[in-house]
Amino acid sequence: MKTDLKNVDFIVPLRIDTGDRLRNVILSTSYLLHHFDCTVTIKEVDSERRFETYALPAIKRLVDTENLNFIFEEETRVDDAFHRTKVLNDMIMGSKCDIVVNYDTDLVLPLDTYTKAVEMLQGEYDVVYPYRYGNHGERKVNLGFTIETQDDMDNFEKDEFVSRFIKEYDSTSFDDRFFYYPSNQGEGWAEYGMVQFFNRQVYIDGYLENEGFIAYAPEDIERHHRWQTLGYNIGRVDNHAYHLEHQRTQNSWFHNPHMQNNNALWEYLKTLSKEQLIEYYENQDYVKERLK
Repeated sequence: MKTDLKNVDFIVPLRIDTGDRLRNVILSTSYLLHHFDCTVTIKEVDSERRFETYALPAIKRLVDTENLNFIFEEETRVDDAFHRTKVLNDMIMGSKCDIVVNYDTDLVLPLDTYTKAVEMLQGEYDVVYPYRYGNHGERKVNLGFTIETQDDMDNFEKDEFVSRFIKEYDSTSFDDRFFYYPSNQGEGWAEYGMVQFFNRQVYIDGYLENEGFIAYAPEDIERHHRWQTLGYNIGRVDNHAYHLEHQRTQNSWFHNPHMQNNNALWEYLKTLSKEQLIEYYENQDYVKERLK
């Protein structure tokens, strides 16, 4: 029986730019729809309908898609940048649920993490990060296969890992495939990205996503800094998150052409007082337009 999360909307901004991303959206979306009576909303902004053409047929073979909402918007930018912050704001404003989850299509959480995060939001918290901060907060997963051809797509469920995962729909399926990158900060270091659970009205009152950040950017840390500065109650679930590793493009790594401007914006915003931060956001055109 599915767990009742009827008042939760997992919002997933999407651009399928690699076979890894296609694989991941099928697995993560199927996982959510199999376990939870919730809403999953996917908005694809691209030059063509890759999700509807390639991912959706596979998902329909795996799970009931009654609670899956799909939105397609044709990309109008000419620089190939995925404006994720703008897409998220569109989805937040369009959601009908009290709880929204800024969900990365490459993420899977242990089942009890989802319910714990929702319980915390229904209690004293405004925002919940569903993984521990620092060491072992993130488990990176190397699945060992991708989707490159129509044959790969047609035989997706026949892959040894996929068939086992679908049979059990258990996040522990990833336990023999996760790894850590050793670093000075420690193994599996996690901070503010990946996925966050929000009270939708708090998200709106806190000025949504900053649309000045384009493509890959430090918007995650800016968002956390802003919530702290505004005085919101932020909680964490003491567990890990599985990140399904994928090929990196300019929209998912530091080499994107907007990175310099993104970093400059963050360096400016973190110097502002609470009053100055509020004034800054109150004067942003996208905030005035959305909240009028």
